[in-house]
Amino acid sequence: MKKKYLLGYSFIALFLIFASCSKEENEVIKDEIILESEKTNIEPDFVKNDGSEGLNDEELEGEEEAPTTTTPGAKTYGHCNYTLLRPSDVDIEACGNTTSMPLLVGSRKLQVGNVTVSNDGENLYLNFEANSRNLMKKVYLYIGAKENIPFYSNGFPNLSKFNYKAFPYYYGGMKKATYVIPLSSIDLDCFEIIAYSKVYNKDSRCYYTAFAYNKNLTQGYRYSHYSNCYYYGDWVRSFEYCKQKCEVACTSAYGYHEQCGFCEDNVFYTFLAYSFIDAKGPDGFSIELITNLDGCDTTNSEEIGHINIASVSDTTLKIEYQVNAGYEMCELSFSYGTTKNSITNNYSKQFDTATSIYSFEIEKQLPASNIYMDSKVEVKTSK
Repeated sequence: MKKKYLLGYSFIALFLIFASCSKEENEVIKDEIILESEKTNIEPDFVKNDGSEGLNDEELEGEEEAPTTTTPGAKTYGHCNYTLLRPSDVDIEACGNTTSMPLLVGSRKLQVGNVTVSNDGENLYLNFEANSRNLMKKVYLYIGAKENIPFYSNGFPNLSKFNYKAFPYYYGGMKKATYVIPLSSIDLDCFEIIAYSKVYNKDSRCYYTAFAYNKNLTQGYRYSHYSNCYYYGDWVRSFEYCKQKCEVACTSAYGYHEQCGFCEDNVFYTFLAYSFIDAKGPDGFSIELITNLDGCDTTNSEEIGHINIASVSDTTLKIEYQVNAGYEMCELSFSYGTTKNSITNNYSKQFDTATSIYSFEIEKQLPASNIYMDSKVEVKTSK
């Protein structure tokens, strides 16, 4: 009888052990399935996190909150040095071409807004705008050489070391904002821009990680699974921008004096006697600079400055161009001679930096008693 009981208990024990092993085995299989699912379904484009998952405390520098400062500038926050940007309300007169990139989320490249980049002669402008039911909660910018992009060890851009940051300054986020960066702070003509925004969707109540880039271009990245962390070896979502040259159209202005000049074949001449110039002393004699000419017709002309001719010695004349406030000179050309048909001497100047006043000296054409001048300058309006 005891043998029967022992045999029965033995069968029960074996069954329980088998069941227990099967359960553990099933759980292991289930766990492996979950891991496989995680491998295939985990978002490789960082929709759910900022790329810092799996990093140790030493590698992380913390997620900073919006500083309370009211003035933009270089700030030190924790271990991070960056320039804090605040939204600006500006009228942009962009030079050259404007670059616009979609603000995209995830491997499906869901567009949640766009980023427009432009510049004038002084500043770089980045305009962020969220679409549909999205709001921007934070903006991080890296602007500089591509090889200097800061990364975590897992390959994700290290947002804490980006050189520009912006925190929308009202509760709930912003629909759009323009950020202004002086071009003088960017020492490259062409540079890489990583434009990141944490975007909040009002329908899903989810936060999304969005980068601006050209979705039609392949920006290769590779990743592998190790210790339940994804390590990204080559991961960049960025675009290149080159400073656009500000070409301002210049218009011609001509030296003209009604009593001491004439016009032939759309060329304005001025003639003066050296004795007359000498008699004017150091103040010299001025002739007008006029624009809006129709051939030799001065009916609709506008005076935008003057040319002053003064005798500074027995053999030397000083020529000074000066334009009125609101104008700047791009270049000038001053041709002269002893008669109208012998204007063979020329002094010309092209200005790298536009100016409103410029002077130079020429030799008198002795023993002649007169000087004939063909005076011209290219001008543009100034801010």
